[in-house]
Amino acid sequence: MKAAVLIVRILMGLGFIVFGSNMIHSFLPQPPLPDGPLLQFMTVMATSGWMQVIGFFQVLGGVLVLSGRMAPLGLTILGGILINILCTHVFLEHGEGIVPGLLFSVFEIFLLYAYRSHFKGIFSTNSKPNA
Repeated sequence: MKAAVLIVRILMGLGFIVFGSNMIHSFLPQPPLPDGPLLQFMTVMATSGWMQVIGFFQVLGGVLVLSGRMAPLGLTILGGILINILCTHVFLEHGEGIVPGLLFSVFEIFLLYAYRSHFKGIFSTNSKPNA
């Protein structure tokens, strides 16, 4: 189990570091987007600078997951990003290109399970403030 966790952490961390870095400063070739809602959505995201913000959080989450010391925080950051990735593919691309998002979602779920003891406070049914 430890070896599997290490392998998945490395794959997930490096994936988000590389693709997040590409959002901050483009170095990978991008195919042209077809006309429609996805093109409009990506145009707004790119021209507003929002893609750089998302890229920053992808890199941050990837580094935290890759380091292992703060993997639960990295998984928390990347969870919201993965939901956005999946929703974009489902609602704007009608399922096209969803495989990488699904693969990283499986990695996320696997690592959430591996680090489940760090998340049990979030799922408490008897939450009370400390003060």
